[in-house]
Amino acid sequence: MKNIEFFRFLPGGANGKTASGLIKLVNTLLKEYRVYGTVKKDGFPAYAEIAEAKELDLFSTPTHLSAKQFLFPPKETLLRYDIRHHLHEAVIESEKQAIVGLHPCDIHAIALMDEVWAYGRPDANYLSRRENTLLVGADCMPDEYCFCQSLGTMTVDDGFDIFLHKIKKGFLVRTASKKGEEIIAGLRLREAKPSEIKELEERERIREASFKARLDAPPKELPGIYAKSNDSPVWDRIGSICTGCGSCNTVCPTCYCFDIKDEVKPNLSEGERVRVWDGCTLEDFAKVAGGHNFRKTRSERLRHRFNRKFRYLTDRFGMLFCVGCGRCSRACLVKINITEVTNEIIRESNKRRA
Repeated sequence: MKNIEFFRFLPGGANGKTASGLIKLVNTLLKEYRVYGTVKKDGFPAYAEIAEAKELDLFSTPTHLSAKQFLFPPKETLLRYDIRHHLHEAVIESEKQAIVGLHPCDIHAIALMDEVWAYGRPDANYLSRRENTLLVGADCMPDEYCFCQSLGTMTVDDGFDIFLHKIKKGFLVRTASKKGEEIIAGLRLREAKPSEIKELEERERIREASFKARLDAPPKELPGIYAKSNDSPVWDRIGSICTGCGSCNTVCPTCYCFDIKDEVKPNLSEGERVRVWDGCTLEDFAKVAGGHNFRKTRSERLRHRFNRKFRYLTDRFGMLFCVGCGRCSRACLVKINITEVTNEIIRESNKRRA
């Protein structure tokens, strides 16, 4: 982490739920923003709108769904029209919002989405929401599925406004934007003590040593490895058990494919053009007029998805589109594990080179 000398201390309990400093921060945000944060829903970590700080629960492991939904909603109206009266109106719905509890991997994912939606013809809907969104990060501890350490997304130095690091007696706070600095300055926090920074550094060492899931090749080699994997037997093997449910696409923080649909009212004159999430593992995703499907089998669709994460998009953006959050592995009904599949592809590559 850079600039550790700029840490400030936010007081309160280490559980992050009733900390006095956290209450003060959330109350400050509520004055200006609609606040979404991590909460416990049906016993699981999830994002939801909060009205007070006591609803917030800063989980050490990822939420099942990412925060992508607040910037790129599952369904949104792009256009309203009335054919009879020759009227049409572009719709851009955006409000000031703060997202609290983002882990480093998810902050990296949002940075990737920023690149996507600004590329070529900029998407006004996404970019308007992003402009009005404040990001508050929180540190984490890996579970059996996390592998962000292998992809260089375990820590983050920018792309957020405020970041909270847990220590025994509260939090150490970093800022990475002018707006974040203004909010923290208003809380009048003291600078972190050397002993508190030392405690955080020890916690980071423990965190780094806690990863169970790891990739067996460095990130820079993965595009080349995947480029030679088209004929790998792994695709038929996992394709034979895949249900094609699309859960991996839904939970992924960097999947951004969508479909456009017209929803016409019964009068057949008025309607809305809406954008809805789509996914490359769904059967109809690559189907075109006439019934031809460019990726007929589940093995072909899975191969495409893995290549999207580790190969294809590096040509356009120069970055991998997997951040190591492990959500796809957690959500998969048949236990297809992204680290295990990738390590199998890596082993096959090593055998070819031997």
